[in-house]
Amino acid sequence: MRVLYIGHTYIVTVNRQKLRELARFDDIELMLVVPKKWPDYLKTQYVQPEDNPSFAFYPTATLFHGSETLYIYFPNLGLYVRRFQPDIIHVEQGPYALAYTQAIINKKLFAPQAKCLFFTWWNLPYTLKPYWRAVEKFNLRHTDYAITGNNDARQILRMRGFNGPVKVLPQLGVDTNLFRRLDVTGLKQTLGLTGFTVGFVGRLVPEKGLVTLVEAFAQLPPDCHLLLVGRGELKSHLLAMAANLGLADRLHLVDTVPHTDVPLYLNCMDIMVLPSLTTPTWAEQFGHVLIEAMACQTPVIGSSSAEIPNVIGEAGLIFAEGNVKDLAAKLRQLYDNPQLRVELVQRGLRRVQDNFTDRRLAKEIYQIYRELLTG
Repeated sequence: MRVLYIGHTYIVTVNRQKLRELARFDDIELMLVVPKKWPDYLKTQYVQPEDNPSFAFYPTATLFHGSETLYIYFPNLGLYVRRFQPDIIHVEQGPYALAYTQAIINKKLFAPQAKCLFFTWWNLPYTLKPYWRAVEKFNLRHTDYAITGNNDARQILRMRGFNGPVKVLPQLGVDTNLFRRLDVTGLKQTLGLTGFTVGFVGRLVPEKGLVTLVEAFAQLPPDCHLLLVGRGELKSHLLAMAANLGLADRLHLVDTVPHTDVPLYLNCMDIMVLPSLTTPTWAEQFGHVLIEAMACQTPVIGSSSAEIPNVIGEAGLIFAEGNVKDLAAKLRQLYDNPQLRVELVQRGLRRVQDNFTDRRLAKEIYQIYRELLTG
């Protein structure tokens, strides 16, 4: 089967492992189309090359790049569809994204036999202006299958009128060759992590619940350290909080690191916490760092926000989002109980291996393709 895969996520080479695994299936011929560049929260990301690719790889010029709703590929997407004649067109943009509309139109023009599917994370109810409602209606009417990154997103699609098949799968799996237990003795010494370490990796923004984390951490014994890896608008506030709480010498802030270095920092942690807060416009869509930490054999604690409890399952602890007392109790529970930490490590590693590796994710997607083509 010929699969045309489209999405800006795959500008970055580390994100393509799922596609490399997908291309290993003997009956799949894969073509990947990505933008040449993509502005994100931190910087403009330029496409990274694919060395020794196991699939056709086409970085392509785009208009309105940086907007997941507006961006389109110009001028070559129609040429790719016409020449490649895909059986599957898989677009990782939401239900009213113009890139998905563009793919559907080119399918109708040049490859009417192809089946179309898309991926979405969006997990909160929304309203659209008439133009965008029309785009969404067109896209959903011509969709053969949908993949959602979380359970709430599946319910949102049903609310929007999509009655076709839906599968809940994360967008990206975990490369367990990269995310694994490592000896980080030297890095811990460099960072000054001399005791029990609680950690976080991600954006330093209010909705990530870091104020809750710092306040809860302040209730732990004085041999504990807090490691925050990332950048964002909350940095100065967190430093001020730490000073006021007498934690200045035990709060360690590390700026954003390359994704390939994240396993080093996860291995520095005795507990990794994702304390996200639900807002009127955002709720945690998955929390990929949770499964990365599990793969590194680091115990996890997550808030009750949106998809976090579903990701963690029985492999970690959950606290009521925004509840400092509850989080402090969960932190203390793991601090006091090394055996529980060992049990959570074992559960987390099994959960990743059973559900979240790139190979496992590729198998799930392959089964969707077979279902679409065999009826």
